[in-house]
Amino acid sequence: MTENTLIIRPATRQDLNAIGTLHRTVARIRQGIAGTESELTNAYFTDLFHTVKKHGLMLIAVDAAGQIIGEIHAAKSGLTIFDHNLIGLTIAVHPDVQGKGIGKQLFSAFLTDVQRRFPEVRRVELESRASNEKSTGLYRSMGFVDEGRMKNKTRNADGSFEDSLLMAWYGPQTETGQQALANKDINRQTR
Repeated sequence: MTENTLIIRPATRQDLNAIGTLHRTVARIRQGIAGTESELTNAYFTDLFHTVKKHGLMLIAVDAAGQIIGEIHAAKSGLTIFDHNLIGLTIAVHPDVQGKGIGKQLFSAFLTDVQRRFPEVRRVELESRASNEKSTGLYRSMGFVDEGRMKNKTRNADGSFEDSLLMAWYGPQTETGQQALANKDINRQTR
């Protein structure tokens, strides 16, 4: 998938059914996303869309055939004390196109839009299964840093438990964000 055949744009109400289908498809795979197929209802996505429209950002990736193959979103909590944070960042990329750079393109567009549309946002937060090295590697490559570990927070489909990692991206206006950018540049130079 080349960048020329991929369109990244804000989600609209008309996209909600396709976004729901995407999330339910990703939920079927091991280490897909939080939430089961039965929990990811149309009502869930309608509520999510209203929250994000009011307090956050939701982008989709559309392929050359017009199919939604990726989605990313996060929102503010609605509390003034936390108004400088976007929380609950979630990304879903269709299993057929994972590993082809779609997630990286979505993250890049998302973080650029966050800086443009929400200059007051100093951090974007996400949570990931500790064992999901492919995803955490992507998050780290985008400048997210590990902030903590929650023991046995996630219950897998087979009933086992595993740790969740807390990660955050810091805006370039923060000292932590500037350090993360410097480390990213150093890592690029040493490859």
